Amino acid sequence: MKRYAFLFVLLMVTRSFSVQAQVKQQPDSTSKANRMVFTVTEIPPQFPGGMNQLGDYLRKNLRYPETARKAGREGRVFVSFIVTEQGKIEDAQVTKSLDPELDAEALRLIESMPTWTPAKQANRPVACKYNLPVNFRINR
Repeated sequence: MKRYAFLFVLLMVTRSFSVQAQVKQQPDSTSKANRMVFTVTEIPPQFPGGMNQLGDYLRKNLRYPETARKAGREGRVFVSFIVTEQGKIEDAQVTKSLDPELDAEALRLIESMPTWTPAKQANRPVACKYNLPVNFRINR
């Protein structure tokens, strides 16, 4: 019986550490108070309509900068952002740059996205950090 109690306590401590490792404190831009921003959640945030709709949104709304198109610049810009507890996008930042013009377009595209379904942890909406690649490819 003692062995099972020990294993149970060990399991709970291990689980506690793994959840804590997935949480990052971020200052809230509206109240200046600290809030938890998760990097992994039980239910991740979701673009309205799912991943297929996200792909459609990116393809339809991307405006390839003309000078970048003429110069033949292609590739991926990686953007990190927070989906808030209300599903709003905030704190968008380029994490892997490609070109200043393409970076600016990727940020514009992310910041203009519609409201997402927020992530959930313990059945409650939570803020969650999300990473998204924005592909720039010239159709020839």
